[in-house]
Amino acid sequence: MAQGAIRIERDEFTGVTLDLIGRSFGVTSLHGFDVFYTAEDLFEEVMYRRAGSETGVRCDAAMLFFRLRGNFERLSPGTAITPSTRLKGLARLSPKRLRKRLARESGLAMPDDEVGWLGCAMVLVGVIGAPLMWWQVDFAAGCLTLFGAGMLSMFDRGGYTGRWETVWSLVDAIASKNVPRKDAISARSRTEDLWRRYAEILAHSAMPEANGARLVDAHRIERHTRIEVV
Repeated sequence: MAQGAIRIERDEFTGVTLDLIGRSFGVTSLHGFDVFYTAEDLFEEVMYRRAGSETGVRCDAAMLFFRLRGNFERLSPGTAITPSTRLKGLARLSPKRLRKRLARESGLAMPDDEVGWLGCAMVLVGVIGAPLMWWQVDFAAGCLTLFGAGMLSMFDRGGYTGRWETVWSLVDAIASKNVPRKDAISARSRTEDLWRRYAEILAHSAMPEANGARLVDAHRIERHTRIEVV
């Protein structure tokens, strides 16, 4: 049975749904379009803006966002999690501790830590300080400086930069380590494949059905299904 209508909270639609669709299909400037009468209306707009382009990231990354959103919400209860949410303001853990926690809770391989301020400082000491000590004092002093910098760098807690800057940058990096590249959206660009991925994002964004028994089934979302932003 086809889904007659799906209801999506306005903040969810503008802050998450449109963002994920845009990132997944390589489409920009979807924000501001908060009224689409049917699923087909939005899909056709996406296809129009995507015409002639095969850009976009794996839609599996969008699905992974929904899978991990609960983990991020537990870091700061009450905070609305969107792809653009910055991890530095969300987590009160060091990047290394957050990496271990997410790996434990999700069972997924995590990307390597980004270098923090201590690590950067020790790199400078190793690159500049060690040769300077060798020149000013002796070879042993240079080696000792380099060794000390290497030991101290082990205490670096990581930094919320690069892959660990935002929720999306981290989710996309996690997808890169756990999802085969053959599932890239560019590898499956038939209209029906694009629709299936698009419908999955809508289904995960939608509010539970009226009976509250289960979430919306992506397979039941058809072109005439209405999108009700509430």
